[in-house]
Amino acid sequence: MEKNTENFLRREPSIEDKSDEEIFQNYMEDLELLPEDFDKKILDIESRSAKFAKWAKEHNVSSEIYSLEPEQEFQEKTKSVKGRAENIPFQNEAFDLVISNCSIPNELSGKNPKTLKEKVRSSLIEMMRVVKPGGEIRLGRVLYKSQQERGKIIDDVLNELCEKYDAEIEKISQPLADIYKYDANHKPVKLLAQVYFIKIRKPIKKNKL
Repeated sequence: MEKNTENFLRREPSIEDKSDEEIFQNYMEDLELLPEDFDKKILDIESRSAKFAKWAKEHNVSSEIYSLEPEQEFQEKTKSVKGRAENIPFQNEAFDLVISNCSIPNELSGKNPKTLKEKVRSSLIEMMRVVKPGGEIRLGRVLYKSQQERGKIIDDVLNELCEKYDAEIEKISQPLADIYKYDANHKPVKLLAQVYFIKIRKPIKKNKL
């Protein structure tokens, strides 16, 4: 699927003003989703209004996408569930695919390094717990800001997953060096970052979590 690079570079992180279809297309691109992925039971973490799941269900793409958000109550129609990444309210090995787009660990960027590392570790361990053996975790548009400790923290946690759970990690660099974030006044602020798409594959052999 070909990216519109100019729009991608200037895309605002908040999705509240985007249509459900735009959100769906962003997910498809950022998480490299394929048609066969929609045969799987999917958990969307930090889904932000469940727009991805909503569009997929309304267009008969999938009715098995669950959306996890800190501020929302359970809704049967959209399979929306209240909860946080570091304490996912689902049983072990409940999903074939766990995804988070533009959220984990980007939403934790304001934390101090010690807190950030623990939040990222807790979140990824929880994702490993709820994904089935042979399943995947996909994290889209993870930003490694230049001259900051966050990139090292993320890599340290990924290395821990490799060692503890024998997970297979694939970190795919995106050819985008300059992107925009938005300040409190909704004005674009240019920042230097490297963008990565991260895949974490849980081994078929079960490990005690």
